[in-house]
Amino acid sequence: MAHIPSISDFGISARGFAEFFDGIPAAIYRTTLEGKIVYCNRAFANIFGFDSAAELIDSPVIDLYRNKKDRGVFIHSLLQRGRLFDLPIAFKTKEGAPIVCAVSAKAVLDDDEMVVHIDCFLREITGQTDVEKDVVRMDGTADNLKDAVIVIDLHGDLIDINQAGARMMGFAREDMLGQPLSSFFAPEDREFFLIFLADIIKIGRNETILAVTNRGAKKRHLDWHAYLVRNDSQPHHIKCIARDVSDIVKRQRERNIDEKFQGVLEMAGGVAHSLNQPLTIVNNLLNEIMSELDREGTIFPKVQKVHDQLKKMNEIAQKIGNIKKYEAMDYVAGVKIVDIDKASWAQTVKDIP
Repeated sequence: MAHIPSISDFGISARGFAEFFDGIPAAIYRTTLEGKIVYCNRAFANIFGFDSAAELIDSPVIDLYRNKKDRGVFIHSLLQRGRLFDLPIAFKTKEGAPIVCAVSAKAVLDDDEMVVHIDCFLREITGQTDVEKDVVRMDGTADNLKDAVIVIDLHGDLIDINQAGARMMGFAREDMLGQPLSSFFAPEDREFFLIFLADIIKIGRNETILAVTNRGAKKRHLDWHAYLVRNDSQPHHIKCIARDVSDIVKRQRERNIDEKFQGVLEMAGGVAHSLNQPLTIVNNLLNEIMSELDREGTIFPKVQKVHDQLKKMNEIAQKIGNIKKYEAMDYVAGVKIVDIDKASWAQTVKDIP
């Protein structure tokens, strides 16, 4: 069996190993999935204004977040991807001063593929995200465009938006300025927006479809095209153009449902056809057996119960064969299944002259 090297093989004691990480001029830390800090080095403590790493050990990392909801978005995104790179997150120091950091993280798994720790590298980018808002405001020509034009800073706060964009979002322009753009997204897309934002800063441009919601919780799907604007070769702000593609998304989903249900219908017809023959044979044999049994005997009631259940199976097979329309019902954990009774009943009613 191959020997797995330990720190002692490199001539470093456990204490020396800890001192090595503590002396690295880069902020690193480890938390549990629940958010307790189990290790951090001196550079991490210094960024947040602590005198030593010991002050932070066993404390909840969520206390360092400016918006505690960002921690949930961060964990959700990490569990989906396994790794995150340079995700911008708004933090606060020990004294409450706002800072912005780019976080790279990796989920550490045990032998059962369960997350036991989250290892992170963090670097402060507060100076890089400060933008003179008035300098990057749009002129009036953007209000003549049909598509949304949106300007945000490097951590996602809205600097400016044209009239078309405000209408798409369903909010007054004045109410939106200075707000995190992620707060206008549908809840299920907020974490994807943060990843979208991180990729723009890293790659320079990005595009995707994400949904927003207005005051009435009406959802709109927007096709986002964004690019990074630099100033003196440094990332400065982000410009986005968004087009409403809700109708296209709706038609595509309907088409996908139709295609999937066509497969369900074909399978239902095949299942019903395959069941009919063996059910017919079992029905005939059971009828013969019942005609020869003593109705006063102890066996007859049991056989009668089998006959009744077989009758139900015949009815179910007939319903499966009659399915011609999609009718769904909630099952468990948000999963939907075909409602055989409603789907079959809908077709039966339709067939009545």
